[in-house]
Amino acid sequence: MAEKLYALEFKDVSLAFGDRVVLNRVSFRVRYGESKIVMGGSGTGKSTILRLVLGLLKPDMGRIFVDGEDITDFNEEQMMGVRSKIGMVFQEGALFDSLSVYDNVAFRLREQHVPEHEIEQVVVRMLRFVDLEEAMDKMPNQLSGGMRRRVGIARALVGSPKIILYDEPTAGLDPITARTICELVLKLRDLEEVSSIFVTHRLQDIEVLAREYVIRDDKGDLFFEHEGDRMCLINTKFIMLREGDVIFSGTNAEMHMSDDGYIKKFLT
Repeated sequence: MAEKLYALEFKDVSLAFGDRVVLNRVSFRVRYGESKIVMGGSGTGKSTILRLVLGLLKPDMGRIFVDGEDITDFNEEQMMGVRSKIGMVFQEGALFDSLSVYDNVAFRLREQHVPEHEIEQVVVRMLRFVDLEEAMDKMPNQLSGGMRRRVGIARALVGSPKIILYDEPTAGLDPITARTICELVLKLRDLEEVSSIFVTHRLQDIEVLAREYVIRDDKGDLFFEHEGDRMCLINTKFIMLREGDVIFSGTNAEMHMSDDGYIKKFLT
């Protein structure tokens, strides 16, 4: 069997709603352990890419691969198996308001009829990862916006997916809370080698994800380091969408050197 090189791949994917072209022959790849930052203004097709990966939409043309498997023509039953490999972090957390934090994180495991003692171990571990172990008995309406997003990340991590999709997870958050979310993304990228697509329009997110990395010392403590002048992160790449077209694909440094007026305006 040939080695699987890419966690996610779009090949010439097009999609239109009536006369409105949402994606026009979009192609990109996400390697294992790599983050792909998808940027662009409102209505440029960023979130549509995530829905296509999950099989919630089907392309008009092109092929979509997840973990080396062509999922383009999969039916709903086949997509359930694909989705089990993927964690999804929604913009507002998308928690079940009638369930506690613990029960929200446990939801998928209970659907799979996992024994309760195993569920408890997983839920505690996931909430500890996002530093919310003390909030497990709270209801979603008792949480701040940032806490809701962190619970959403904990829920997305159930099943240890190696692919995570983030749909503007820092939207509407204050800078300090938004940075906390980005730091969780860095931990998953650099320590767990999770592949991801991160949809955002926030320059602050781009600066953190493009220029910082996390390391664990011999004592187990975590440190966030800046890439500096002598190195460039190779596990984070960018694509910029404009009216359904990919107008840029590459590294952060290449993006900042672009002469394209749309990109320059976006970055200022």
